[in-house]
Amino acid sequence: MQRTSACRRSAPAAEMGAFAIIPAAPVLLENIDRSETARMAELRTAIRDTVRTRTDWALPVETLPPVAGLGGWGIDRGVDTRTGRLLSGSDWVETVDTLTTDERRLAEATDPAVIVAILHAHAAGVDIGPLGSSENLLLPIDLSGAATEDAPLAPIDGAAEFDRAVSETLTSGTSIDTERLLDLCGQSEAMAANLGVLAAGFCHAVDQGARVSTLEPVIDERVHEVRTLCGTGLWE
Repeated sequence: MQRTSACRRSAPAAEMGAFAIIPAAPVLLENIDRSETARMAELRTAIRDTVRTRTDWALPVETLPPVAGLGGWGIDRGVDTRTGRLLSGSDWVETVDTLTTDERRLAEATDPAVIVAILHAHAAGVDIGPLGSSENLLLPIDLSGAATEDAPLAPIDGAAEFDRAVSETLTSGTSIDTERLLDLCGQSEAMAANLGVLAAGFCHAVDQGARVSTLEPVIDERVHEVRTLCGTGLWE
């Protein structure tokens, strides 16, 4: 996990870009939960609308995996990032079988949050690439699944307070306290949260000497007992 000390400060960036924070929970993808409520479908629409606020996004990674899919969750569906094709069933299985050892290793090592972001971007019909492909940053996050008695994971002391601190740091004031946010990201693993991509994105902004506006949330509610945030902001 990257911390503030790992970020290099440089001269202010000449360009301004947007950033979007979206949920990294795979359950909010289409055709995952066959018994989903109407509200879940509404949330997915809000996520896609958020992604469509820009025509292209970069994820804060050096390279995209050759394929990004849900095989880790036992679902034979994914995107071939080399061609932009959505694959399912036997097409997905056959494509995965053709991967070289290095390609397979890269795909298997990809953060699940990155996979979910690629699938949302594909469904929204926007371009997505690695760092440097766009000035706009797409940052998928997964807050604690262990914050309440009914949450997916066993409760962890301080998890609810941690989630609240992350949300408040992202949304309070006019600009984000990046040092505070990166410090929280450094605590996320102990709180059963996945903020690795968020940390990488904000480290990139810090490296550029950027000022980052606070998040304008379009979603801030619990989904299956996990606090879920989605919204946009600017960095310059």
